[in-house]
Amino acid sequence: MKIMVWISDHLLYFVFAVGALSLIFPEPGVALSWAVTPVLALMVLNVSMTIKLEDLKQVKKHPLMILGSVFLQFIPMSLFSLLLAKIFTLSSNLSTGQLLLGSLPADISAPLMVYLVGGSTAISTAMLVCAMALTPFVLPNILTIFGGVDFKVPTSYLIFELAVIIIIPVVLGILLNYFSVKVKKNDRVWSGIASLCYIILLFIVVSANAKAIIALKMFALIILLIEVLLNLFGYGIAYLTKLIFKQKETYYPLLFLVSSKEFGIASAAANTMKLNNIIVIPSAFYAVVQMTSLPIMVNIIKHMNKSKK
Repeated sequence: MKIMVWISDHLLYFVFAVGALSLIFPEPGVALSWAVTPVLALMVLNVSMTIKLEDLKQVKKHPLMILGSVFLQFIPMSLFSLLLAKIFTLSSNLSTGQLLLGSLPADISAPLMVYLVGGSTAISTAMLVCAMALTPFVLPNILTIFGGVDFKVPTSYLIFELAVIIIIPVVLGILLNYFSVKVKKNDRVWSGIASLCYIILLFIVVSANAKAIIALKMFALIILLIEVLLNLFGYGIAYLTKLIFKQKETYYPLLFLVSSKEFGIASAAANTMKLNNIIVIPSAFYAVVQMTSLPIMVNIIKHMNKSKK
């Protein structure tokens, strides 16, 4: 299983290679679209197998920051996303899609990144679960208040994602860690398998959006710039919390949760409401941006931590 540890340690290189391959040869990735749900669940399970019961005590220490993470995931990100749409004078459908993107909860892969930099997976998972559970109530109100958009949340999709992809694998992973000594001792292997799942997801996501990205030609660069700015803004908010609150345990979870977005919700919403597919474009571009930037940030933090030793 040393190869799994090696994959985890070299995740960034795989991301660049697979991302480029997906744009050039998207057909195999498109054919694997059915695998997104089981691969996500497997990734969450393997990350959760690194969580010990005693790690859950960290969650009790930071209830306000966990609730605060929900605010940061939704409000500042949605407002800045809307501001970007106005600055770049996006069309009505693209502006709606950009606001929708900013109003989404964190991506399911965020706890994996937190683990890879040595942060609290338990806290990051708690933040993710809280945000996902509140999304059906928060998301439509943000879109109505900030954008005047009458939005129907894909509730069945969210319930399925929360239960099958997050809660069940998380509970099962923690129980396996508690009852099995082998599971507890091989946490690097589980993070390696989770990293492999991330690479497969990247392959599928980029492949699925390759044609849309290429079809937009030069305009794609503008959308790409907007999503990079939104992504950097998310990292910036997390860094501010570290400066203001001085809480090291919550910094890494916030860094990866606030900057990432569960972009799959946008596609589910578009299908549920039979919306114009243009609305999904910002989320499609952000998917590529965040799935590249998250491993980059992991490498940056690792190098910074090594230089401090």
